[in-house]
Amino acid sequence: MHKKAILLSLLVLGVLFLARPASAQLDQVFTRIFNDILDTKFRLSGSLGLHGTHFQEAAQNASAQLSPALNSLIASNISSFPLSATVAGATFDFSSGKPVMIKESLGPIFAENARTLGQGKFNVGFNYTYLGLEKFRGLRTKDIRFTFTHIDFPKTGVLGDNPNESDLVNLNLDLNVNANLFVLLATYGITNNLDIGFAIPLANISLRGNSKATVESFTFARDDTARHQFGNDPIRPELTTFSNYNESATGLSDIALRLKYSFLRSAEIDLAALLDLRLPTGDKKDFLGTGKMNARFSWIMSKKIGDFLPHLNLGYERRGADRDSDEFELIAGFDQKIVSGVTFAAEFLGEFDVNRDEKIELLPGETAIIVRPRNAAIPPLVRQIDLSNVPERDRDNAMSAALGFRVAPSERLLLLGNVLVPLNDGGLRSNVAPTLGVTISF
Repeated sequence: MHKKAILLSLLVLGVLFLARPASAQLDQVFTRIFNDILDTKFRLSGSLGLHGTHFQEAAQNASAQLSPALNSLIASNISSFPLSATVAGATFDFSSGKPVMIKESLGPIFAENARTLGQGKFNVGFNYTYLGLEKFRGLRTKDIRFTFTHIDFPKTGVLGDNPNESDLVNLNLDLNVNANLFVLLATYGITNNLDIGFAIPLANISLRGNSKATVESFTFARDDTARHQFGNDPIRPELTTFSNYNESATGLSDIALRLKYSFLRSAEIDLAALLDLRLPTGDKKDFLGTGKMNARFSWIMSKKIGDFLPHLNLGYERRGADRDSDEFELIAGFDQKIVSGVTFAAEFLGEFDVNRDEKIELLPGETAIIVRPRNAAIPPLVRQIDLSNVPERDRDNAMSAALGFRVAPSERLLLLGNVLVPLNDGGLRSNVAPTLGVTISF
């Protein structure tokens, strides 16, 4: 065990050294975009001194409400990505009093079966996952649009009394979020029934895009003079501008500590429980963590039917961050030996939000603007402005399917290949999330 401890210590130190956090502070990206478009560019345009500050309030509201919601959305998805199973490869049956190697199947992917490694046994692995978070609630992140309204000036309580108040700014975020996750995993059998493990994730996260802002100029359409624009000529106005961003950060994400205890091993069913703690070790400012500890307890049931091993995990996860609901979690699936040393695994993963009050809101609702024609005999019209094209939901339930293979070139070496695909449009998701991994058993 002395050599194993030295090897593990070197691996941990290497990961922690590489995981020194960057100083990009990704949580400021969206605030910079909103301020650049809604404040700075208007003040520097030909509107200076007259209308250049009339969207400052929109910029302040976006920075105070919209930026934290977007930040939380990305950070919670990065830090909560499922880890691979604690036990993979050959396990041991102790029901006869002596360890008997079990190698009919090489184990599940993200689910857990109820078996443990066995006292003194040790697994160490390394996984790589790529996340291209392309969609939020079914809408492409590149197509996310926000609409910002003019201030009420002079203050009457109704937008549109002044024609200038009918001008809008539509902002297409053109958001591209990508993450590379490198995870060191290890599991050690303390007793025949109790395993302890950890996962140390290193994440590289990038945000990039070319946000496009367009002034929907009621004043230009009505008077041939744009009161709000990005250029210097209100007669020939520049109604479109861009704000380019390309930022990335690399560092340690939230470390996971895992305890697994096997309660029952029988011919009918195996039962176990798993406690998974995600420690707030990732830098919240760079979306490497949520800044709060998450805790998940899972009840595990599995059964061996020849070379076919079905399993069911029922869990509850307590999530501490704002805008991050607690979840009821369900994983059901099986792993099946194809030939000696090759296992196919298929799983259904369900994450169901519990707290409606912890939902993500991105400029929900509508704003009414009164349009008063020049001819007083024509009654005013009411425009209902949808402030965002992001679907509004009380819960972001997410359902996914995992399909993969485990291949054992030898009794000690195990390879993993898997893809995770969404089955619904809840939450922030990748179209496909591939995972590759290797595990060594001692």
